Amino acid sequence: MTYKRFYKLFNRLPLHDDEMKERLVQQYTDGRTSSLRAMTAAEYDALCDALERSTADPQHELRKKKRSAALRLMQQLGIDTTDWPRINAFCRDRRIAGKEFGALTPPELDALALKLRAIQRSGGLNPRPERPTGQAEQSRPQIIYMQLGGLPN
Repeated sequence: MTYKRFYKLFNRLPLHDDEMKERLVQQYTDGRTSSLRAMTAAEYDALCDALERSTADPQHELRKKKRSAALRLMQQLGIDTTDWPRINAFCRDRRIAGKEFGALTPPELDALALKLRAIQRSGGLNPRPERPTGQAEQSRPQIIYMQLGGLPN
């Protein structure tokens, strides 16, 4: 078993030293041990779940939701949302957000979503004039020459 999950969460705590770690482990093993290695999988999961709840950032969930909405709008506009360099290049444009997607705050993500919806309403990123269905493309108007004067009566 790796202890990556525990240490990732443990390091988010304001006070995190060996003594604190041992107290947490003892608490979740009912005093049986102070060693992570001696914990059962259920005890370890309960400890990590509790650490996740105590270190949860409410802004993180809000930001995650707003990022998801912005990515969905980009996808509807035809931007490949699996191509992060493309997403970042799009967002860096000063007319869009002026910075990379990952650096956007929740209010900036709201503004981005607003712009993306406006782009959608105006026809997308590269609007093309639509031709009525079935209308053939005409290359040039047809010119008819007629002779004037000198016509017999």
